[in-house]
Amino acid sequence: MNDRDLYNGFKEIVKRNLPKMLVSYNLDSYNKFVLEGVQKIIDEIGIIPLDENRKLLLWKVEFGGPILKEADGYDREITPMEARIRDLNYTCALYINVVPVVNDVHQEPAKIKLCDFPIMLKSVLDPTRNLNKEDLIKIGEDPYDPGGYFIINGTEKIIVGVEEVANNRMVITREEKKNIEMARINSEKNQYIQRHMIERKDRILYMNFSNLRNVPMIVVLRALGLETDKQLIEAISDNQRMEEEVLTNIYEFEEVKTKKDALTYLERFVKGMGKETPQERVQNLLNNFLLHHIGTEEKDQIVKANYLSHVANRLIKVGLGMQKGEDIDHLANKRIRLAGYFLDILLRSLLLGKNGLSSRIRYNYQRLTKRKKTPAIQALFESNYVSKRIISALATGMWVGGRVGVAQRLDRINYVRRLSNMRAVISTLSSSQEHLEARELHGTHWGKYCAQETPEGVHIGLRKHLANMVTISKGLNDKENKKVLDFIANKL
Repeated sequence: MNDRDLYNGFKEIVKRNLPKMLVSYNLDSYNKFVLEGVQKIIDEIGIIPLDENRKLLLWKVEFGGPILKEADGYDREITPMEARIRDLNYTCALYINVVPVVNDVHQEPAKIKLCDFPIMLKSVLDPTRNLNKEDLIKIGEDPYDPGGYFIINGTEKIIVGVEEVANNRMVITREEKKNIEMARINSEKNQYIQRHMIERKDRILYMNFSNLRNVPMIVVLRALGLETDKQLIEAISDNQRMEEEVLTNIYEFEEVKTKKDALTYLERFVKGMGKETPQERVQNLLNNFLLHHIGTEEKDQIVKANYLSHVANRLIKVGLGMQKGEDIDHLANKRIRLAGYFLDILLRSLLLGKNGLSSRIRYNYQRLTKRKKTPAIQALFESNYVSKRIISALATGMWVGGRVGVAQRLDRINYVRRLSNMRAVISTLSSSQEHLEARELHGTHWGKYCAQETPEGVHIGLRKHLANMVTISKGLNDKENKKVLDFIANKL
């Protein structure tokens, strides 16, 4: 086989698979959410109590086909081209199998429509993914269209990739100008992120998490179970110089000697917060907000204490020059959030938030039973409420948590421009600030990001594009992650 044969073979592979390769990661992310993520959210809700004798058991989710309901009430299948021409949404029905439970007796299950769910073209929910070239041309579709976008109000929309600092990972940096060391930890569980900042200023360690600011870390460690000075020194230090640093922190707060003293000390930071007593509030913060990815039970507190001791060890070593700080712009410390992630946090906010599915169903049940009526199950589920908010988020790009620009209009100037637009990655950093280091090319960008394609002006370096042959890995689910951790633990 000569060079010409190799070139022709590679050319044929690119011709057949390049479009799919360029957007496959977005389709994988969406498909994973559809096949696993939606059911996981419903499982977290589980049972919705209505009154003393009645409750609803949420069971299995199902997806319908892309159906259009005409003005005369007739339902029929819709194609992507018809949705574009008539300014419609290309969606399918999301159903939940609900089992009413009356006096602990399970009734006949009912299939209830939860919302209209947006279909990503060429995904597992899109019927056109299995059509051949001739059939696609018949329904007005481009046979070379790779998919990976939505049709909302007749407009093609994409969810762009967003670059963020990796979750559940400690990143330690040194601020030379301020002469402080910092550790950033984004603790994430079930898409809820709690940001932690641990600083070493003038040899003293302080923590910021939840609504607490400048909490002495040595006090938090005592509150978590490392009560004695000996336990603190053994957990944090591994040489004479570090022992001196730990003792400096201990003597700075020498009035705190036991776990009880530490919990009492922390109460001054939570006064006036919520309806709980200060003691309950402190325990709630330590269990449910402090490093909640490690665990939320009281027995997990000692594990959190050991983890924070390791963080303190690293911070002190960086401060003493015994180790180098990490580069937060290194790609190993970054993750790219895709369509599945953003749909997950959106659906979670609508179903599990303060005014989520459970509270709205209970409100509707109480409202209808006051009229001495036995409500139908479908009347308790407001499918339009969820549908409108999903469609609104995709149409405007305004997402949960105040994010803007998550969903953008697909650029159709030409075929290459469309593929480039779908491989864009934006940063969460503000374009109005300098962020000089974040805008510069980094050594780890080689072969992963295009070194040239970025807009001029305030967005330069903050909007990047993936290199031609790069794809994004799917990551591990909870079961796979546990399997890996168990394997490592057994080997150790």
